[in-house]
Amino acid sequence: MYKQAVSIALMLGCVLSVQAQEGGENQPSPEEMQAMMEQWMASVAPNENHKRLEPLVGKWDVTMKMWWDPAGEPQISKGSSETRWVLGGRFIQDDFTCDFMGMPYNGIGMTGYDNNRSMYVNTWANNMDTTILRTSGSCDPSGKVLTLYGEQDEPMLNVYGRMVKHRLTIVDNDTHTFEIFDLHAGDDYKVLEIIYTRVKE
Repeated sequence: MYKQAVSIALMLGCVLSVQAQEGGENQPSPEEMQAMMEQWMASVAPNENHKRLEPLVGKWDVTMKMWWDPAGEPQISKGSSETRWVLGGRFIQDDFTCDFMGMPYNGIGMTGYDNNRSMYVNTWANNMDTTILRTSGSCDPSGKVLTLYGEQDEPMLNVYGRMVKHRLTIVDNDTHTFEIFDLHAGDDYKVLEIIYTRVKE
């Protein structure tokens, strides 16, 4: 609660500072400031859209399949993942590790719901790249399929800003899948699939 109060104070301080710099004479009344605080608190509170991500939380065994040619056999890697709520239930953070072509692969992903833009958002960073992949999109009416879109670079192919589709499907409470599709090659051109199976403790 202390951190939220500090954030509110900083936000209101910025608003008042801008008004003062612009020569604004009408400073908000205490009642108006209270209304602003309540509006801001409501806009940043986790809601039912965030709760849809709850089945993704936990410890997981993962099987990653990568296709260089969708018509061929995939390259399969095994690994693990631990996903937990962070930042007051606003995001889930996925700490992912596996063996990729004989090399250790580590990635960190964050997924949440942006109340301001009314969409799901995701970021991904890993130890084999220097970029942060950003995607955004929506959930289907069932609340089980999350589809996100973004741009991904392929330096080995000298291709930059390639459009990709990410699809996360909650099969049940103990299983979910994550897929990547290369939209440059086709809407259903799948290049990667990860199967998450919950670790029973």
